[in-house]
Formats: sequence, C-alpha cells, structure tokens
Amino acid sequence: MQRGPLLLGFAWVVALVATLGSLYYSEVRLFLPCELCWYQRIFMYPQAVLLGLALWRQDLGVWPYSLALSLIGGSISTLHLLEQRFPELFTLACKPPVPCSVEYIPQFPIPLQALIAFLLITFSMGLLAREARR
Repeated sequence: MQRGPLLLGFAWVVALVATLGSLYYSEVRLFLPCELCWYQRIFMYPQAVLLGLALWRQDLGVWPYSLALSLIGGSISTLHLLEQRFPELFTLACKPPVPCSVEYIPQFPIPLQALIAFLLITFSMGLLAREARR
C-alpha cells in the first residue's frame, strides 16, 4: 500500500488547521501577532497552498520544499518559545507594540502549537521522502 497520498493529505490538513487557527487568533480573538509570530506565519501559510496543490495533483515530489519551510518555521517557533520562557536572555528578538515574550495562552502557548504543527509536517515529509526513494 502506498502511503504517500495519505502522508501528503495529513500534512495538508495540519498546515490548513494551523493557518486557520492563526487567523482565528488574530482576527476573531484579536491577539496581536508579534514579530516572531509573523515569521512563523511566513513559513506556514504557503504550506496550506503548496501541500493542497500537491495533494490535488498527487505530486509526491513536494517534500523537499515543504520540509525546508517546516524546518525553518520550527526553528523560529523554538526561538519564540525560548523568548517566552527566558525573556531576559533575548533583548533584540522582538520589539513593541507586541513583545515576543507575551503569552496569550499560557497553558498551551501559541508558538508551541506552531512548533507541533511544523514537527508533524516535518515528520510527514520525512516519511514521504523515504517512500519516494523506494
């Protein structure tokens, strides 16, 4: 059984939910995104389109592009989490009006949500790459 389309579909759903979730936080809940939030969005939003088109076309060769976006976005999410946990260590990362140390949801921080999404997509693309090499 070929898992490629299933992995691609899963990654697309993750990217779509992450994209819609971030829009919900900013447009409905009115959470102002900080600078690092914008950078994370830059690496997540295109994936909803990229992976959706790849799924529609059954293009399993999309994995290197999505993997690159996810690795960079996940790195930014990690930096953002560190900024929130240890704001005294990061003086240049973010500036007003919304400092990156602001936690809108302390129980489940938004950068952690983004990191989980990036990791799920990274894992899916890694499996897709392995399947493509067979």
